[in-house]
Amino acid sequence: MSNFDDASALLMVVKLKTKALIIGPYTSSQQRLFDRVFLLREREQLTFEAIAKLLSKSGTRSVKGCLLAAEHVFSIYKKGKLRMERLTLKVEPELVDLRFE
Repeated sequence: MSNFDDASALLMVVKLKTKALIIGPYTSSQQRLFDRVFLLREREQLTFEAIAKLLSKSGTRSVKGCLLAAEHVFSIYKKGKLRMERLTLKVEPELVDLRFE
């Protein structure tokens, strides 16, 4: 006879709070653009204005086909870094208030 034979109900409350569940995949062109901006900013230490000029000179446009300005480059960089952090986040689920009735 197990402890579960007399149980008439099982109440389990699981609380999970994380931003890691919101992943939202990048297209290959979005990923390539972010990778390029990220490397130019992190490795080459270029300003967003300099990155925008460099990318525009090479004919690179936004995913929607627009010319890239410093504001666009900053947005790509900022949102891409947040996405990287979210994807590498470790999720630790926690069981709270587990009861057998």
